[in-house]
Amino acid sequence: MIRRQNGGLLAFCPGHNDRKSRSLAANIGREGQILLKCFAGCNVHEITSAMGLSVSDLFPDTSKDKYDPQSRAFFQEWQILEALAFDAAIVLIAAHRLNEGDKLPEADLKYLAEAVIRISEAISYVRRSHAR
Repeated sequence: MIRRQNGGLLAFCPGHNDRKSRSLAANIGREGQILLKCFAGCNVHEITSAMGLSVSDLFPDTSKDKYDPQSRAFFQEWQILEALAFDAAIVLIAAHRLNEGDKLPEADLKYLAEAVIRISEAISYVRRSHAR
């Protein structure tokens, strides 16, 4: 994965045989949804299907209330999970590429290592909040 100036990422697209250049742009939308754009022409259904997902998996759960009137100094578990959803999608893309026998570039490995750290820190945060 390569970070873009807009905060998104460029990755190899799992929807087609993307071995020469990264054609899949991924980012987080205003409403927390995962945005995917394949510049080689794959549609979102082809991309998500190749990862074993459905298009609805790209959208946050809207059944939760958006406003929590209680004042808190900590995050709720669902907020942490939503923040990690993007990392999980990128990990899934990388796993798909590895399953196809591709070797991940150093930049992708660095991003995945950072994602593991973020996930580990989130687990620690949740454990600390339950110890209170």
